[in-house]
Amino acid sequence: MARHLKMSLCIRIVQVAEGTSVGTSSRRLRMPTFFVFRTYDSVEFKVGPFLNVIIGPNGTGKSTIVCAICLGLGGKTGLLGRAQHAVDFIKYDCQKARIELELKNTKGENKIIVREIHKNSTNHWWVNGRQATLKSVEELVASLNIQVGNLCQFLPQEKVADFAKMTQEELLENTEKAIGKNEMYENHQRLKESRNEARGLEQALPEYEMKRREYEASKKDRDQKAEELKRARIQYNPLQKKLDSMKQKRDTLDGEMKAKTGKLKEYANKAHSNSKEIEAAADKLEEIKDELKLKKDQEQGRKKKIQDLRRQLEALQNDYQKIEDNVDVQPQLDSVGSQMSEIHRRMTGIQQEGEIIKREVNNDRRIIQGKQQEIKEIQNIETRRLEHLRSKHRDTYNAVMWCKENMDKFQGAVHLPLMLSMSPKDPSLAKFIEMNISSNDMKAFVFENSNDYRLFMNEICDKQKLRVNAVKVPQTPLSAFKARHPISHYSEHGFHSYLKEFINCADGVMRYLCAQYNLHNIPVGNRRTKERVEIIKEKCPELSRFYTDEYQYSCKRSRHDGSFSSRSTKIRDPTWLTASVDTAREQSLTQELRVLQDGLQQKERKYGELQRKSQELETKMNQLREEKKRLTAQKDQKKRLQSQIEAKHQRIGKEEKDALNIEEEEGKATKKMQEINIRKCQCLSKMRSNTKECVKLSREKIILSLRHANIVREHENLVAELRDQSQILERIEREFERAKSHVMETKDCAKKLLDAAKKKTNTPQNSELSPELKQAFEDHPQTTLEEIDSAIHEQRARADSLFQTDERVIHEYHERKKEIHKLESDIIEKKKRLDSHKDEIEEVKRIWIEPLTDMVEKINENFGHFFSCMNCAGEVDLNVPSNPEDYEKYGIKIKVKFRDSEILRELTAQHQSGGERSVSTVLYMMALQEMTKCPFRCVDEINQGMDPINERKVFELVVNTVCKRSCSQYFLLTPKLLPDLEYANNMTVLCVCNGPLMLNHTEWNIQKFVRRRRRLQEDD
Repeated sequence: MARHLKMSLCIRIVQVAEGTSVGTSSRRLRMPTFFVFRTYDSVEFKVGPFLNVIIGPNGTGKSTIVCAICLGLGGKTGLLGRAQHAVDFIKYDCQKARIELELKNTKGENKIIVREIHKNSTNHWWVNGRQATLKSVEELVASLNIQVGNLCQFLPQEKVADFAKMTQEELLENTEKAIGKNEMYENHQRLKESRNEARGLEQALPEYEMKRREYEASKKDRDQKAEELKRARIQYNPLQKKLDSMKQKRDTLDGEMKAKTGKLKEYANKAHSNSKEIEAAADKLEEIKDELKLKKDQEQGRKKKIQDLRRQLEALQNDYQKIEDNVDVQPQLDSVGSQMSEIHRRMTGIQQEGEIIKREVNNDRRIIQGKQQEIKEIQNIETRRLEHLRSKHRDTYNAVMWCKENMDKFQGAVHLPLMLSMSPKDPSLAKFIEMNISSNDMKAFVFENSNDYRLFMNEICDKQKLRVNAVKVPQTPLSAFKARHPISHYSEHGFHSYLKEFINCADGVMRYLCAQYNLHNIPVGNRRTKERVEIIKEKCPELSRFYTDEYQYSCKRSRHDGSFSSRSTKIRDPTWLTASVDTAREQSLTQELRVLQDGLQQKERKYGELQRKSQELETKMNQLREEKKRLTAQKDQKKRLQSQIEAKHQRIGKEEKDALNIEEEEGKATKKMQEINIRKCQCLSKMRSNTKECVKLSREKIILSLRHANIVREHENLVAELRDQSQILERIEREFERAKSHVMETKDCAKKLLDAAKKKTNTPQNSELSPELKQAFEDHPQTTLEEIDSAIHEQRARADSLFQTDERVIHEYHERKKEIHKLESDIIEKKKRLDSHKDEIEEVKRIWIEPLTDMVEKINENFGHFFSCMNCAGEVDLNVPSNPEDYEKYGIKIKVKFRDSEILRELTAQHQSGGERSVSTVLYMMALQEMTKCPFRCVDEINQGMDPINERKVFELVVNTVCKRSCSQYFLLTPKLLPDLEYANNMTVLCVCNGPLMLNHTEWNIQKFVRRRRRLQEDD
C-alpha cells in the first residue's frame, strides 16, 4: 500500500476569500491536488512515480509544494523552519487554505487526505470524504511508513544544513526509521529501555559503613587539598611581588629609552639639516660657475658675429663699386614687352579653340556614359530581379522604391529584400540557396537597428498599408557562426563547400541567414555524396541537412525513442535569383557606343595638339618674364646695395655697444664663491659636532636596549612561571572544592543510611546507637548482604544453644528472621528477573544487531560506489561503543574525502564546505534509496553550493539510481539545472513559473500548443 505519493503534477493551489467556499467533486479527487497557501491562488500539479525534478526561479513557489506535502500529511510547522503556526501559510487577504493529497494504493482504493486551515487557527481533516482527526491521519501516515520528520526521508530547504549537524546516534535512529526493516528502530528502543532496567536491578543498596568510610576518606582528601592550596598560595605571593618589581624596572627603562630616542632624533635632524645646507651651497657654487661661463660664451659669440658682419659689409661695398653708372636697359625692356604681348594673343586664340573642343568632348562622354549605363542596366542582375519582383509582388517593390529614396531617415544599415541583397558566387549555385531559404524571407527586408525596423513598419504597413516582410539581425557577431568541423572533415563523402560559402552579401545579412538557416553547418556535395548517403547518415549524425548535386537530404532523430528518420527532396530550379537579358538592344547599344568612342578619340587628339602648342607658348612666356625681371633688377641694383651697406653699419655699431667686461664679471663671481665656501665650512663643522653626538647617543641607547631586553626576558620568564603557578593554584582550588562537595554528599548519604540503620534497630533519631549495637558494628564490619546473612546464621546458632531465653529477645529474633527471609526472597526474585531480563536482552540484541550490521554494510557499499563515481572516497561505519551494552551510544559514522591529498574525515558541520556537505547528504540519501520501504523522498535545493562538476555528477547519479535501480518516488527541487544533462525517459521535469501574466492551469493545453507549433513549421 502507498508505494508512491502519486500527485500527477496537480498541485492546485486555491485561496478562499471570506464568504466563499471550495467545492470538490469525485472527478477532481481522482487527481491528487493541493489547495495551498502562501504563493498560489489555484494551481494543480501532476507528477510521475519515479524521479520528479521541480525547477523554477526563486520565489515562484517550489518550496510551497514541499510545505503542502508536509502539512497535508500531518507534519508539524517546525519541521519546515519557515513559520510557527499553520495559519501563517495562508495567502494574504484569504480566509482559509485547502490541501488535498492522493496516496496511491496498489491493493485497493486510493487514500485521499484533505486538510483545511482556517484563519481562526482551526483545522478540519477528511480521509476519502469522511471526517477525520489529526491523530487518525497521523496513524494512517505512520502505517504507510511516511516520516515527514525524518531528515533521511524528507529534507526541506531550511533543514538541509541540519543533516550534517545530526549526531551519530540521531543519524542511526533516522536511518532505522527510513529503512524500517524488521522493526529495527523499535528493537533498538527496547534494548535501550531494557539496559536501563537492568542497571536498576544490578545496583545494590549502599550501606552505611561503606559511605562512612568513603566520608572519612573524602574528609582526609579535603584536608590534604586544603594544605596543598595553602602551600601553593605561599609560593604564589612572592612571585607576584617579584613580577611587580620587574615590571617597575621595565617601565623605568622604557622611559629612559624614550627620552634617549627623542634626544637622538633631535641631533639627527640637526645633522640632516646641516647636510641639506651644504648641498644647497654646493649647488649655488655650480650655478655661479655656469653663469660666468655663459657670459664668456656670449662675449665670444658677439665678437665672432661682428667679424661676420664686417666681412659681409666688405663684400657689399665691392659689389657697389663694380656697378656701371651709365648702362641703359630700357630698350631691352620695351622689346621684351612687345614679344610677351604677341605670345599672349596667340595663347588666347588657342584657348578659345580648345574650349570649344573640350565642350564637344565632354558632351560625347556624357552620351557614351548614358549608353554604357543603359547596357549596364540591361546586364545588371539587381535591376532584372527588381523587375521580377515588381511582376511578382508589387507591395514589396513599392517598399523597395521608398527605401531607396529615404535611406537618410535610417540610423543603421538597412538591407533590401534578400533576393536583391545577396547573389550566388556562380549562377549554378542559385538552386541550392533558394532550396534552403523560404520565399517569405526572399522578399524580407533586413534591419540591423530596432528603431529603423519600427520606423519602416510604421510607414510601410501602418500608413501605406503595404503587405511586406521584415526581419531583425541578431546581435551575435559573424565570427561566432563557425562550422562544427572544417569541410575537409567531410571531404571523403564528396562534400566540397558549406552553403555559406556560395553567397555574396553584407555581414548583417549573413548573420541573419546563419542564425535562421544554419548555413555555416550545411555542406554541399557531388555525385559521390549521393552514393554515400547511407554512410553519411550513420557516421555523421550531426548533419541534419546536406545537399548532393540534385537532392536535398533532411535527417532527424526522435527525442522519445531515439529512432532516426530522413527525407530527400529534388532540388527545384531557381526563380528569385535569375532573370533574362534583352540581347538585341544590348548589341545595338554596343555598336552606337563604338562609333561615339571613335569620334571622341579624334577630338581628344586634336585637343591634345592644342594643349601642346599652348604649353610651348607658356614656356616662352615664362622665359620672357624672367628676362624682364632680370633687367628690372639690374636697373635698381645700385640703390639696393647702398641701402644694405647702411644697415650693416648700424648692426655693427649695436653689437660693439653691447660688449661685456669679462675681468669685472670674474671678480664678482670669485667674491661670491668665497662667501659660499665659508658658509659650507661652518655647516660642515656643525654637522661633524651633531654627528658625534648622534654616535654617542646611539651607543648609550644600545646599552639601554640590552638592559631592557634582559629585563623583558626575565619578565616573560616570571610571567610564564606565575602562569604555571596560577594554573596549579586554580587546579588545586578546583580539586579542593570538589573534595568539599564530595565530603558533603558523602556525609548526607551516610546520615541517611545512619537514620535507616537507627530505624531498623529501633533507635530514636536523636539518640546514639546502644553500646551493644556499636560494639556489634565494630565486631562485624561487614559491608555486603552476604556477609551480614552469614553473621545472622551464626548468631542464630548461638542463640539456639542457650539454655535460658529472654522472651523479648526471642520476639525480636523472630521479627528479624521474617525480615531477613523477605529480603532473601526479594534477592532471589530479582536475580531470577535479572537472568530472565538478560536472556531477553540477548535475544533482542541478536535480532537487532545482525540486520543492522548487514544494513550498514549495504549502505557503505552504495555510498562508497556513489563517491567512487565522482572520483572521491566515502565510507559508512557502525560506531560501536567501548561497552557494547550501552545501546544508546550506538551510531552511524560518515567519513568522506574529496581530494587525493586528504584523509577520510568524519562528516561534520565544521570540517567540510557547504557544497561538500550537500554532495555527501544527497549521496547518503541515495544510498538508502534501494533499501527503503518509505513510499517517497523529498529533497529541496540540495544542489545549492555545489560546483558545476559535482552538481552534474550528482544529478546523473540521482537519475541512474532513481529511474533505473529504484522503485521509490523521488522529488528533487532546484532553481536551476546545468545545460546538457542526461535525462531518463521515465523521469518527470516540472517547470514552475509564476506571475500576473501566467495562464490559469485549467487553460493549459499541451496538445493545443503542439498542434499550433506544427502549423507554424508547415507555414515556414
